[in-house]
Amino acid sequence: MEPLAAKDYRFDPVRPQRYNRTMKRWPARAFVAALVVGSGLPACNRGPTGPGEGPLATGRWTGAGVCLSVTETGCNLAVGCGHGQFPRPIIRADGTFEGDGTYRVEVGPISVEPAPPAHFSGSIAGSRMTLTVVPTAGSLQPASYSMTPASNGGCPIPCV
Repeated sequence: MEPLAAKDYRFDPVRPQRYNRTMKRWPARAFVAALVVGSGLPACNRGPTGPGEGPLATGRWTGAGVCLSVTETGCNLAVGCGHGQFPRPIIRADGTFEGDGTYRVEVGPISVEPAPPAHFSGSIAGSRMTLTVVPTAGSLQPASYSMTPASNGGCPIPCV
């Protein structure tokens, strides 16, 4: 009688069929995995009006007598004889943002004193931004402005 040898699966007629069935399913599984991972990527590239958080997009927003210029380094607001500056804000998932900066109204000679502090808050809904400026020092009253995206460029200062 011959001794029992270890079974060699390379020559088993059943084993190759199981291997082939598994290999035939692999491309379908890889496609499904790629589809799941790829479907989340568009959320990483969002605009200022899209869902998710991220910095306010660079560009210019304008409205009735108001202009907001957004650059990589910050925001410049021009409203009649008033002007303000604040850091480029992060838009929250609900479309709101806020930040602290400076705001002043100047008529006549330009002041050499530092601009007084102000709190800026706003929201973006669709293609409309509402920005509220609350001066924290002095006698200036809070004001709100409504703007829409405009062509690139700086904001003119109408009051000299």
